[in-house]
Amino acid sequence: MSFDVDLHRHTIRLPGRLRGDRPLDMSVVDAGPHSGVRDGAPTMVFIHGFGGRAAYWEHQLEQFHDDYRVIALDLRGHGYTDAPDEEDGARYDVPELVADIEAALDVLGVPERFILVCHSFGGALSSYFIHKHPQRVSALVIIASAVTFRLRLAGRMLLRVPPAILTWVRRMLPLVGVDAARLYPPAHVVYLQNRNALVGWDGTAFLRAVRAPTLVILGQRDILFSDASYKEVARLVPGAEQVVIPVSAHQVMVERPDAVNRAILRFLQSQGDPAAVAEFKARQKALRRAARRTLEAERPWLKFYDARTPYRIRPPAAPLPRLLEATARRFARTAAIDYAGGTLDWRSLDRLANRFAQGMLALGIRPGDRIVLALPNIPHFLIAYFGVQKAGGVAVLSEDGASVDLLLDRIAAHDAAMLVATSDRLDALRDPLATDVRARSARHVVLAAPIDYLGWKERLRFALFRHVQQGYWLPWFRLGERQRRHERRFLRFGQVLGMGAPLPPAVPVGLDDIAVIAHTFGATGPAKAVPLTHRQLASNALQLRHWLPEARPGDERFLAQQPFWTAYGLSGLVHLGMYLGATLCLVPEQDIPLLLRTVRRVRPTYFPTTPRVVRQLAHAPGVRRYGLASIRICAVSGSPLAQEVREEFEKITRGRLIEAYGLTEATAAVAAMPLSARRPSGVVGLPLPDTEVRIVDLDTGGDAAPDALGELLVRGPQVYTASAEVPGPTSSAGRPHDGWLRTGDVASMDEDGFLTIIDRKANMVMRDGVRVFPRQIEEVLFEHPAVADVQVRRIAEGDAAVRLEARVLLHRNMDIPVEELFGYCAKRLQPGALPDSIALEQEQAPRMA
Repeated sequence: MSFDVDLHRHTIRLPGRLRGDRPLDMSVVDAGPHSGVRDGAPTMVFIHGFGGRAAYWEHQLEQFHDDYRVIALDLRGHGYTDAPDEEDGARYDVPELVADIEAALDVLGVPERFILVCHSFGGALSSYFIHKHPQRVSALVIIASAVTFRLRLAGRMLLRVPPAILTWVRRMLPLVGVDAARLYPPAHVVYLQNRNALVGWDGTAFLRAVRAPTLVILGQRDILFSDASYKEVARLVPGAEQVVIPVSAHQVMVERPDAVNRAILRFLQSQGDPAAVAEFKARQKALRRAARRTLEAERPWLKFYDARTPYRIRPPAAPLPRLLEATARRFARTAAIDYAGGTLDWRSLDRLANRFAQGMLALGIRPGDRIVLALPNIPHFLIAYFGVQKAGGVAVLSEDGASVDLLLDRIAAHDAAMLVATSDRLDALRDPLATDVRARSARHVVLAAPIDYLGWKERLRFALFRHVQQGYWLPWFRLGERQRRHERRFLRFGQVLGMGAPLPPAVPVGLDDIAVIAHTFGATGPAKAVPLTHRQLASNALQLRHWLPEARPGDERFLAQQPFWTAYGLSGLVHLGMYLGATLCLVPEQDIPLLLRTVRRVRPTYFPTTPRVVRQLAHAPGVRRYGLASIRICAVSGSPLAQEVREEFEKITRGRLIEAYGLTEATAAVAAMPLSARRPSGVVGLPLPDTEVRIVDLDTGGDAAPDALGELLVRGPQVYTASAEVPGPTSSAGRPHDGWLRTGDVASMDEDGFLTIIDRKANMVMRDGVRVFPRQIEEVLFEHPAVADVQVRRIAEGDAAVRLEARVLLHRNMDIPVEELFGYCAKRLQPGALPDSIALEQEQAPRMA
C-alpha cells in the first residue's frame, strides 16, 4: 500500500466540547489531490463505528484521495482522539458524538455539500446528522450498519464486564504483543457509549427521513447483529441500493477493500450524467498530469524520487507542543527515551514536559522569554525543550560543554530569563552569575543531574564513580546558605518539575512563533544565531518523514549520539522521532566505545551521524561483534564521505548509508540521497520535497550551467525567514531574499538535479587566477591508504597571504614521511592547489569494552 495514513494525520482542537468550556483534541486524517486541483475536488467524509478508528478506512482513502478530498475522523474516545470521562461531562451519546462531527467539519472547512461514508454504528451517527442537516450530504454510503444494534449473546456478555476488569485486560494485552491503547477504546468509553448510545438506539425514523442517494453495503458472513436488522436499512431508506459483498464479515471494507471500492465508485459515478462524470475525471487527471509535468520541468530531480515520496508536503497544522501531545496519544506506551537502560514512554515524556512548563510559569517565566539550554543528550534536554515550548518560550540552544564566558554571552545576547545546565557546572557558574553584568537577565538557573533517569545498573555505577567525584552531586549545602541573595537563582531540575501539574498549560502557541534559536558552527567565522519557527521545524521533520517511506511508526529505534543542541540533531532525531513515535536511544558523549555498547544493547534501526564517526566505526577493532547490522539506515551529513569508507560501513551494517546536506539556516536538512535511487559517486543527493535549489555563477550571479561550480541557493518551507529575527548576532550573511537563502556553499548540480557540495565559499583561495578549495586536497589525501582522516584549513596571514594547512591522521601502526604525501598530492593536483604544509598525527586505538 502506497498510502500511509499517519503521514496525513494531524490533530485539531474543537473548542468548548468538554465541561468548563474546555476543548477536545481530535485526530483526523485529511488528504486529497495535489495542490492546484484540490480546491475544486468534492469531499468525502468517513465515519467509523463503535470501537473503530480512522485507520480502518486506509484502503478507501488510498483509492479516492487522487480525485476527492478525503477526511476520516477518530471519534471521541477512539483511536488517537481524547477520551474524556463523566467528570469531563462526556456521555458518548449520539447527540454528543454528532456535535463533535459538526465541530470538526467546521474546523476543517468542509464545504456545504459532501459525500458521507459510514460503517456500523457510524450509520446511526450519519442518519442523525442528516436529520439535522438534510441539505449537506450529497450522497450516503452505509457499510455494515443496522437499524438497531443488539449484539448477540457473547457480545452482550462482554459489554457487561465491569470497566475495571476491562481496563486490567487492556493493560495486559501489550504483554502478549497487542498494543491495546492503539486498537481499542478505553473501558469507560466502551461502557458509556454502550449504555447511552447503542442499547437504546432505533434508527427507523431517521433512516426513513434520508433523502440523499444511498448505497448500502453488507458483508455476506456478517453475524455481529441480526440479519433482519441489516437488511432493514436498505428497505427503510427511500430508493437505496444494496450490495452484498461475498466472503466478508463485519469489517467488510478491510476484508474486501477492492470490492467495496468498486461498489462505491460505481455508485458515485451513477449519481451524475456518465459523460459529465467521465469528463470531470478526465479533467482532474489532466490537471494532475499538467501540474506534475510543470513541476518536473522546473525540478528535474523529482523523477528520481521514491514512488512513495510526494513532490510536496502537507503544511504543518499545529505547533510542536501539539505534535508532541498527538504522539503521546498515538504511542502512549511506546518508549520515547532509552537512557542507559532507563526508559520513559511518550505519555510520560509529555506529562513531564507539562510539569516543567507549569513549573516555569510558577517561577515567573513568561511566554516569549528566552531559555538557554546547555545540556547533552540526556532526558532532561527533551523534557526542558518541550516544556519551554509548552510555556510559550523560546529555546536558545548552546553546546553542553560551552565555556562559562560563552554561556554568559548567549544569556546577554538573547536577554535569557533562565539557564538550564548540568549540575557539574554549579561551581563554575556560581560567582560569574553573581558578578557579571551579562548574567543580569537570568533570574533562574536549573541544574540537571544525569543520574536521574538512568537504569538501575548504570545509576549504581554512576553513583559510585562519577556522581560526587565529578561534581554532579547537589545536596542542600552545595546550593545552600552562602551568598543568599543570588543563590536562590539555583534550582534542581526536580524542583521545577515539582512545582507543576502534568496538565498542558493554557498558553497559546502559534505556528509562526519562534520556537528555537540555534547557532551555526562558526567554521568560517563567529557562530551566529538562527531563529526558527514551529512551522519551519515541523516542515523539515515532515520532509524527512516522507524521505523515509519504509520507516515503521512506533517500531523504530534511533541511535541518538548527534547532539540535540545542533539543528541536525534536533530535526533528524527529536522531531523526526516524534513524528514516528520512535525510541531515542541516548548517547550523551562523543565516545566510540560507549556508542558501540549502546548499539549492542538496544539494536538501533536508524543512525544519523557524521562522516568522522562513520570512519571511526569502520576502523574500530572488533566492530562486527557489536551488532551494527541492526542499523537499516545510516544518514550521514557534514562533509563528503569517501567511497571506500561507505562500502566498508555498509558491509558491516548490511544496511544503507545515505548522504545528506543541510545547514542550520534551513532547519538542518536540504538534500539527501533517496533510498531507492541510483547513487552517483560524489553527490550528496536530491532536494527534499517542496525544496527548490539554484546554482548561481560565482562571478556574475546568474544561473550556472549544469555541472558548473557556483553558490548554492535554497528555498523551501524549512528555510528561516528574515521576518523571524531576534536580537543579537543573527545569521545575516545568508539572509533570505525573495525566499532564497544564500548558503555560502560552493556546489554543482547535474542535469538530473543531483547535488555535489564542493566547499564553503569562504574557504576558497585564488591562486594564479584558479579557484582552490581545501576539500579538493582532502579528497586526494584521503585516497592514500595510510591516511585515516584529514582536515585542510585556510589560514590567513597578514592582509593578503593565505596558507592551506593539512592535518593528517594516519592509520594505527602506519608511518609515512611528509615528503611522500607531498609527492602523492603533486601527482594529482595542479601546482597552485598543493597544501603549504602537512602535519602528521598517529591514530590511537579506542579503548573498547
